[in-house]
Amino acid sequence: MQYRKLGDTGEDVSLLSYGTGGPSQFGQRTGLDDAGRAALIARALELGVNLFDTAEAYGEAEAMLGRALRGHPRNSYLIATKWTYRDDSGPVKDPEIPVRSLEQSLQRLETDYVDIFQVHGVLPQHYDQVAEIFIPVMKRLQEQGKVRFLGVTEMLTMDSRHDGMSVAMERHPDVWDSVMLKYGIMNQWAAKRALPLATSSSTGVLNMAPVRLTLTRQDKLRERMDEWGEDAGEAALDWLSGGDPAELIRRGYQFAAEPEAVTTVISGTSSIAHLEANVAAIDGTLSAEALSRLKSDYSESASPD
Repeated sequence: MQYRKLGDTGEDVSLLSYGTGGPSQFGQRTGLDDAGRAALIARALELGVNLFDTAEAYGEAEAMLGRALRGHPRNSYLIATKWTYRDDSGPVKDPEIPVRSLEQSLQRLETDYVDIFQVHGVLPQHYDQVAEIFIPVMKRLQEQGKVRFLGVTEMLTMDSRHDGMSVAMERHPDVWDSVMLKYGIMNQWAAKRALPLATSSSTGVLNMAPVRLTLTRQDKLRERMDEWGEDAGEAALDWLSGGDPAELIRRGYQFAAEPEAVTTVISGTSSIAHLEANVAAIDGTLSAEALSRLKSDYSESASPD
């Protein structure tokens, strides 16, 4: 496993990390039981994965992760979780919301601190209000030792050009230790603004969903390629994968990990075999020719899926 620094925190983070969201939601949607989750997490740790990302919004994922991590030394892994600043009516203004959320997360995760405490899915038009109300509260939690680092994440489906993350790094480069966004073959927009900002502000980048959903589903890939005017449809990337869907995913992970600004690529799966394949993929690299062609052909891509 390769490791990269989380911004300027000094923390080494595995190039592949594990996320409890995504389609499987840590096995909640695939029938995985607690024993299976414990085995999955144990194997991840064996493979060198040391960052586990979750959120209060992921059903029972926090509590499931807490149970799966029992028996493993707390200093052998990092936990990142998220709290939600919006409800059905829009942004909330109660400054104690993250305090209550963190206390609940600590209980569910069976720990007395989280390594990265993140605002979940910040939209650019809400950023200034969120920052004004909640940054002082989050910094207080950090000073209390309940949180080590602060982060902010995007809502990809509503902000596929990563304006929220870019605004966060521009406005408060000294506050955010990490941002979570998507950079992959089908969405390279971050290379224009967000990744350079992360480099200049020494902010860690947690790369979420780099192959989801388009590269993992041939119908979605064909649909997107048709929208982009690619005559070959789903076969447009056969030159990269040899027509093998598993190889396309492997190459997708390698592309996602290529920028030095990316700290870690998050993989969400309920399968140990898939986890092992993704770890193996991240250990390889794309050829310079393949990287150049992907960037040339799809540099304007900003797919929301």
